[in-house]
Amino acid sequence: MSVLYADRMNTSTRYENAAPTWSKKLLRRGYTKAYSGFLVGSALASGAVLDVGTGTGAFALSWVEAGGSTDLTLIDPSTAMLEQASSHFAQLGLCPKAVNCGFEDFSNDTKFGAILASHVLEHFADPLDAMHQFAQNLSSGGCLYLIVSKPHWCNWLIWLRFRHRWFRPEIIRGMAQDAGLTELRLHIFRTGPPSRTSLGYIFSKP
Repeated sequence: MSVLYADRMNTSTRYENAAPTWSKKLLRRGYTKAYSGFLVGSALASGAVLDVGTGTGAFALSWVEAGGSTDLTLIDPSTAMLEQASSHFAQLGLCPKAVNCGFEDFSNDTKFGAILASHVLEHFADPLDAMHQFAQNLSSGGCLYLIVSKPHWCNWLIWLRFRHRWFRPEIIRGMAQDAGLTELRLHIFRTGPPSRTSLGYIFSKP
């Protein structure tokens, strides 16, 4: 996940240390299943796809499982996380492009038909600027698939370790509108920890 919050150094180290068991924790807590449910029927079958703050690749793997394009670029500032993601894709016979950097340092001539960003926006020093960067990297007609932490007491427990933020839907919608994006869908997770911590959004670029 992208790490741009105030104690960036400490947070980055925490993600590096968490990498070996990250995928198992996501699976056990229901996030992997939640990602798949969010993407089923919505993933684009072709075109270039960027996964921002891929972590161990769980969201991107769910994208592929849902029939999404395998023309993937994965970016993450954590070397350990990115290595885990590449390993998971290799087991499927896939070799997405892996870029070891933060989103603020990412430079690419290609516009993407889809951008994936799960629990990434919460870590940016300037979330509105990040939303604009998402929009700038999308092609016309492209979609942003966003999962963001929402207000709930459970997020205080996560904050103690990863110092993330959380946002009400109207705040996310306002930032997306400011970046020139149009909302297509709000997704409510119905079970497990994702139902308490997260909301899914799909925005398009006109």
